[in-house]
Amino acid sequence: MSASLTAAERLEIERACERVIHGYSRALDVGDLSAAADFFAENGSFARPMTPDQVTTGREAIRAALLTRPKGLLTKHLSTNVVIDVESADSARGFSYLTMISCTPGQDAKPPHVSNGPLWFGEMQDRFVRENGQWKFLERRGSIQMKFFGGASS
Repeated sequence: MSASLTAAERLEIERACERVIHGYSRALDVGDLSAAADFFAENGSFARPMTPDQVTTGREAIRAALLTRPKGLLTKHLSTNVVIDVESADSARGFSYLTMISCTPGQDAKPPHVSNGPLWFGEMQDRFVRENGQWKFLERRGSIQMKFFGGASS
């Protein structure tokens, strides 16, 4: 970590990077996949948690990959245990846990929607960069460690 940063500057960077993580998840969950791609740096790279060995590089390539997501898929991404390590005024690293659940409700279905699972539990390893004054993902690498199917509903 750069010794030239004040405690307040480090906290500001940590918070900005946390907002990137949460903003990205929210964009996915509301179905704004183009906005999700905008959280990546122009030369950013991404490996989805379900396919950790498949790396997509470049914001526009990430956008194209995200736009292949099935229409009608409803997701909720929970990013927790977020830890950000500030490296400099323009770079940081991060780690978070990911919990994701999804379903594909009918076109006219009203919430609450029933999901038959599974629940996916994984990790995200991130590198952040400040690009044109905005914090972005330089790298986002996901992996899944567990999935939970749950019991029959009663």
